[in-house]
Amino acid sequence: MLIFSCTKKIQQKLPKEETKEKEEPAIPEGPVLPPFTGKLEIKVVFNGNPTSADALIPSLKYNKSKAILMEFDDAALTVVTAYEKLSKTFYTDGCGNNKNYSLGLAVNGKNQYNGKEMGLYTGYAATYGQRLPLILKGMDIMNHSYYHEETGNFNNGKDREKNIKDLDALILEKQGYKINTLIVPSNYTGFQTAAADFGYIGGGSQGTFDKFTQIGKYSPKAKLNDIKPFNYLAIRRAFTDDWSSGGAQWELSNDLLSGNSFDFFEIGTHGIKDEEAVRGFNDWIDNIALKSKDNLIFCSLREFLEYAYIKDHVTKTQLVSANTLVITLDYSTVLNKNISWYDLSLIVKSDKSIASVSINNPDFSLAYNKDTKLINVNRRKIKW
Repeated sequence: MLIFSCTKKIQQKLPKEETKEKEEPAIPEGPVLPPFTGKLEIKVVFNGNPTSADALIPSLKYNKSKAILMEFDDAALTVVTAYEKLSKTFYTDGCGNNKNYSLGLAVNGKNQYNGKEMGLYTGYAATYGQRLPLILKGMDIMNHSYYHEETGNFNNGKDREKNIKDLDALILEKQGYKINTLIVPSNYTGFQTAAADFGYIGGGSQGTFDKFTQIGKYSPKAKLNDIKPFNYLAIRRAFTDDWSSGGAQWELSNDLLSGNSFDFFEIGTHGIKDEEAVRGFNDWIDNIALKSKDNLIFCSLREFLEYAYIKDHVTKTQLVSANTLVITLDYSTVLNKNISWYDLSLIVKSDKSIASVSINNPDFSLAYNKDTKLINVNRRKIKW
């Protein structure tokens, strides 16, 4: 704080011309592409005519068996530090390509005490400009309510719908990004319902689910087969701000990777506040990467839910002719129009080996493994 004394006369000078700090880009480059509602054709050519051929969509992307879903709450500035580790930690897509660990950032629109816009609150929260490079590395932006609290100098009271819609519009305007998932602020009821009514695909909370039967009935330890076809899915998450070896995250990840009693969990945090916390976070990530043996996906709630949603809503047809299997994925039956990750994986079942795989849409990327007969098609939309 600068304090000027009024006890003596101060000679006034003309103010120097202010030099504004150059704003970092906040909106992805390139055109805005419409939602994909067409058909993707995958052509699999075998080394000989198969007796039979089929393609199955596995429960998890890349045919993994485990998943950890994570988010940093309140637009935590330290998500930038977290990505210094995450962007250098990988699992593979099962086809020889590395995928870095990623997570979600649950953001608010404005601070309820001083009214400052969180995406412009330099030094306090992750700004729009700081978020963009992380979005390009797989991060998702999540709705955590325009104002975090019902009270304060600035608030929307109990108007859940306004909090959801106003933040969604703000992020679309300032970030060029469309939200599709929620993290309930505090333990307020009504947000899951408002998010579902607004067209989101799902939301996480430690204990508030409104009318929805949450995945993780009593604990965040959840099974993949508990997920049935859905339009909106509520998930019970864990939470930690303790990045020591005694933090809740360690028990969850150790239990997940040492047995088969559950398949995934979601966990949130306010961030990694000091050097000790950063070391604890990095140690936890290293431990997961070591113990998972490339059988785990570490991602945002949205990436996880969008794969599950598309898997159950896309219309898959297939035709075998001579030595070729043609798989058609019709995305017109995928009704949620906020999709960011259009990814799907397929496992081909056949008595003949694969000679080649091709697709008919250059907007998707293709990867396949001839030995395991895993096929991945990937497309991500990051600009609206």
